[in-house]
Formats: sequence, C-alpha cells, structure tokens
Amino acid sequence: MHVGPETIDYDVLLAGVKGDIGFTSKDFVDAMNYSLKYLRKLMGADESYQPFIIPGGGTSAMESVTSLLKKGDKVLVVSNGVFGDRWTSIFSRYPVEVKTVKAKAGYYVKPEEIEDEIKKEGGKVKLVTLTHVETSTGIREPIEEVSKRIRDYTDLIVVDGVSSVGAEVVKAKDWNIDVYLTASQKAIATPPGAGLLVLSQNALKYLDDNVAGYYLNLKNWINVMQSMENGKASYFSTLPVHLVLMLKKAFELIEAEGIENRIKRHELVSSAIRKGLEGMGLEIVAKAPDAYSNTVTGVKVSKVNPNDVLSAITQEGIELAPGVHPDLAGKYFRIGHMGWVNLNDAISTISALERVMKKLGEPINYGEGVKAIQDFLS
Repeated sequence: MHVGPETIDYDVLLAGVKGDIGFTSKDFVDAMNYSLKYLRKLMGADESYQPFIIPGGGTSAMESVTSLLKKGDKVLVVSNGVFGDRWTSIFSRYPVEVKTVKAKAGYYVKPEEIEDEIKKEGGKVKLVTLTHVETSTGIREPIEEVSKRIRDYTDLIVVDGVSSVGAEVVKAKDWNIDVYLTASQKAIATPPGAGLLVLSQNALKYLDDNVAGYYLNLKNWINVMQSMENGKASYFSTLPVHLVLMLKKAFELIEAEGIENRIKRHELVSSAIRKGLEGMGLEIVAKAPDAYSNTVTGVKVSKVNPNDVLSAITQEGIELAPGVHPDLAGKYFRIGHMGWVNLNDAISTISALERVMKKLGEPINYGEGVKAIQDFLS
C-alpha cells in the first residue's frame, strides 16, 4: 500500500521475462505500437494527440516539457505540495521566467485563484503547470474547472498526472489540456523506468526551437514514436525494452477491466480506507472531501512517531509510505491505494493499522475502523 512503485501483477512481470528482445525486434516494436495507441485512450486523448514513452519516470516526463519553451518564456507553476514544487525546481534550471502559486498543506489552489494569478500577468504566460493528484498529500486539483477558467489566458496547459492516470477520470481532449503526463510505476502498476505523456497538436507547434537539453528533448524522440506507431523500428536512444513489454500487458489488463470500471474500483477502495480511518478517529490530511483522491491518502497522527507506525505495520505484512511534505514533517504518513489494489487490501490495511496504533499508544477508537469499513462496504 505504498504510493509507488505499486504491487505488480505477476502476468505483467512475466511479460518482461524474455532474454533475447532487442529494440529493433518485432516483439518490441509491436509492444510499443500497442502501448502508444492505448496511452491515448488512457489519457482521454484522440488521434490528434502525439503519445510518447520515454526512459526515466515522472520527473523525466516533467522535464521533457521544457521542449515547449523558448528563452524568456513565462511559466506559472500551480503547486499543492512537494511535487508541484518540483516543477519550479525544474524550470529554474532553464532560461525562462518562473512564478509559483502555492497552497497550504492539505488544500489545493482554488481555480479562481489561478485565474486571478494568470490575469495579473496580462495574458503573457506561455505555460501553466497543474498537478492532478499531489502525491505528497493526496490532494486532488479540479483540473477540468481550472482549464475552463484559464484556457483563454495561456498558450499551454500541462498536467502532471503521475498519481492520477489509470485511477482518476482523465480527459485530455475534453478538458482541452495540451500535455498530460504520468509514470509507469503508479496507478498503471508496472515497474519504474518510463515517463508517459501525450501532446496536443497545439503543443507540438512549439517543439522546433526550445531550451531543452538533448536526452529529454521531445524533438529528438518524436520520430521514434511516430515510426513505432507505424510498425517500424527506430532509434534515438535505447528505450526500456522489457518494461515496455510489461507495459503492453498492463494496458491489456486495463482494457479487459475497462477504464471506467478501474476508476470505480479505485474510488471504492479509497473511500473504504477513508471510512476506516474516520472510524478510528484519525485525521486525514486533505481538508475537504472534494480534495480526496482515488490514489493517495495522507494520515495525521497526534502522539506517535509516524516512522514507528511504518516500521511496525511492515511487520504485519503491509508497507505504507512516509510523509514528505516539509510543513507536516513528523506528523503524518501516507497510504497508497492504486494499481491492482482491491477491497481486501483496504480491510487488511485498516485492521493492521488498528493493531499497530493500539500497540504504539496512539489514541484511536479501537475496532471501530474495521467496523466502519465493513459497514460502508455492506
């Protein structure tokens, strides 16, 4: 129950157990072909969007967005936590102007605040970044509403969907988003090693002259992606071959389950976990239900050391994640609930957490967490 990497389905793992697959082999080209096409569907994009699968992870996908910027461009970063701040750290390494608007821990930046902030710049903001689900706190930003408010005031809207794609409703086309990105190890639930993103035709216009470096410059990758989608091997730099084979299998399983069903499953599991936490009397980091995500829940403690909770619950066979938001240091931990997670995982987590909290001396309503989650599910 970590926030990533997630537990991996054995069929997904076994799909990568091949010893003689090269980056020009038919098996690999076929896997890339399928994965690129399915990535559009997963992102709620249509044929006009260009999909990319590049080495690295969520951060490499984020940094590749510099492929859309020229020297002196203005960027507005909307940050709800640690990984929203990462955009600022990335862009600060390049010759562009960066402004960051931040929310307090447990909240998201309101759409009207983002609109006001961008209007202050007089329509001169080239690119706005948003984080769909902030992994450090579990906060979900209302992307659709934000896009409606700011679409006319910026050239490019970019969304970090690292902790949302595959578990939350994502509609790149309908929401008029230019770049939607994610990573292989979160809700898609394959091993880490790939950044995945789709770019609109509007975004592609800005690839030609940019401030990006070499390896993560999407201009260097686009011909590879287009060739692979046409069934032809191509090379810029070596892609994570065996991971792509696993990615194809994961996408096949997602297709078999149905994206809508997968989202509903995540919503049910996350809601059940929060019901259990509330029954125990524990405080959730997200301050309002509209900010709850399907993938991550931050849990505050009042007496015990959260690191002791993580250590003790590992002995019960369940792994949770440490808190990383500096404003909440030593006050919380995180539960990840994404990927191949199910209702039995939710019940096991709450049950083990009750035993651990009682043992460590955290004041809880012992037994009420499991009862609350069972009542909710029945």
